[in-house]
Amino acid sequence: MPILAAIDHPDTGSLNDPLALHLEGWLYGGERHTDLVAIEIRCDGSLVGETAIFLPRPDVVRFHGLKPDTRTGFVLLASAPALFGRERVRLECVARFRDGSSEVGTVREVRLISHDHRQNHYGTLASPGETRLFHRSDIYTSGPSVAEISPDCLALVRRYLAPAPIRVIDVGCGYGGYGRALLAGGYDWLGVEVKPSDCAELTRLGLPHQQVDGHLLPFSAGAFDSAICIEVLEHIEKPDEFLAEIRRVVRGRLLVSVPNLELIPYLNRYLAVPWHLLEGDHKNFFTRPSLRHLLQQHFRSVEVISYAPIPIRTPEDLPLHNHLFAICDV
Repeated sequence: MPILAAIDHPDTGSLNDPLALHLEGWLYGGERHTDLVAIEIRCDGSLVGETAIFLPRPDVVRFHGLKPDTRTGFVLLASAPALFGRERVRLECVARFRDGSSEVGTVREVRLISHDHRQNHYGTLASPGETRLFHRSDIYTSGPSVAEISPDCLALVRRYLAPAPIRVIDVGCGYGGYGRALLAGGYDWLGVEVKPSDCAELTRLGLPHQQVDGHLLPFSAGAFDSAICIEVLEHIEKPDEFLAEIRRVVRGRLLVSVPNLELIPYLNRYLAVPWHLLEGDHKNFFTRPSLRHLLQQHFRSVEVISYAPIPIRTPEDLPLHNHLFAICDV
């Protein structure tokens, strides 16, 4: 009997990731089946992945009248980054025998995604060449400040700030992304930042700012009409003292954005974790009630909403939001 084989997964023409090619199928080596040592998956003659573990496939045994104990099934997960840049490939299922010879059993054509996810944050985790043991510090880590801002958050800041030209302090302004937008809108904006590296970038960009010690704001009481504090409060060791200092220098409104901890119970069934919670420097984690309760110790009126929908929705197809946004009035 000649070699018989089939690839059950992936389907012909289906879309696949070269970094995670999941293949299932079966192969019977005919008269040489007892000499079969591995099943290889090749593309244009190059090895993509292989397995030396053969699984029972009772359906194949029955259909082809093979001995009951014949093992023909296989499952393997391959990583083939060399395939990026190709829209379609032909995957060959190849039998390799004890004497070093090989024979193609079947072929399947599939499509490939174009985006290489190794280019994403934490992309090294998807690299087949990275063999070191990762530790907690590799996953729950703090990266450098980023220049990008959230368009959704900026829209909320613009909506809830009083019209320009009021004086606004941006506490923990980073690289001043919100400041550039507010300055362009006619606001009298000043950024304050602890990190010397961020202050150096603010200087390079020509943005008005002042470096602070993280405890006291070097301004008189009521020096600012409003304040914004975007993705900062979760990093603060003593949030009550931090908010009291902001309250001292502001005579109007404070706008706050923090990661939304309420996502966790909703994402539990998907075995997913909100992206922003991987930030290693987070000291505080907020739900709507906890954020509201903390802010109410310092501001007369506090309302909390959510924003920034994530790609995953609830099982009932309702939206989930990545961040909480608080509007606080004195």
